[in-house]
Amino acid sequence: MDTNIIYNEDCLTTMSDRIDEKSINIILTSPPYNMTKRKGGYADKQPRYDVYVDWKDEQEYIDWTTNIFQSFDKVLKENGVILYNFSYSTENPSLPYKVICAIMGSTEFTLADTIVWKKSNSIPHPASYNRLNRCYEFVYVICRKSEISSFQCNKKVVKVSPKNQKYYEIVDNIIFAKNNDGSNPLNKATYSSELCDQLLKIYSSQDEVVYDPFIGTGTTAISCINNGLKYIGSEISKDQVDFSYDRIKQYAGGVEETNTGVGSR
Repeated sequence: MDTNIIYNEDCLTTMSDRIDEKSINIILTSPPYNMTKRKGGYADKQPRYDVYVDWKDEQEYIDWTTNIFQSFDKVLKENGVILYNFSYSTENPSLPYKVICAIMGSTEFTLADTIVWKKSNSIPHPASYNRLNRCYEFVYVICRKSEISSFQCNKKVVKVSPKNQKYYEIVDNIIFAKNNDGSNPLNKATYSSELCDQLLKIYSSQDEVVYDPFIGTGTTAISCINNGLKYIGSEISKDQVDFSYDRIKQYAGGVEETNTGVGSR
């Protein structure tokens, strides 16, 4: 199985054909939020992504998500963890909760923890008298139901009692990180490398393999390089894959040139 590679294809194809079973330590991603539909045709005038149209029927989106999680079960190692950043908009305020309930009801996975991401800039609702500014998003920590007490985390033991009870360091479930790594014509909803760095420091160990099924402009890959981890990504936009590789080469001094083979571009 190749690592440090981004495949220009649907993530379901990558997980079916490219990734070995039970080989991924962490799945770190932020999927499309299903929120581009706006009154007046916003989705047509200002698409969020260059290829993907970010608006499905609600049930279609839920079914699409649970199908992907069923594939996660194939590739995720025992006690692996999924870090799933997902939010809402004025069009779909209840969707994240329906998605999490569907994941728990239709797959082997369950919600194990919730991290609050405090963004540096909030998203205001200036035209609404009863909607508040969205300055937080959630990162859902998801594991297999059978591994709820054993999924991996890096909290350090700070004390052991005379009866051998371990006490761990306190790690708060709030992360302060910038909103994104900068909008561009291909992707107006890029991910935050600051957020990824902090999440990986909590849940990953050196040289592990991280998979991002919606890697976009390569933010997760950059964070993996920064933290001594291997990465695999999937992205349906060829232009975003090319953008990611250019970004990675600039960041890592060309170290990725040896791994841009079959399926990557």
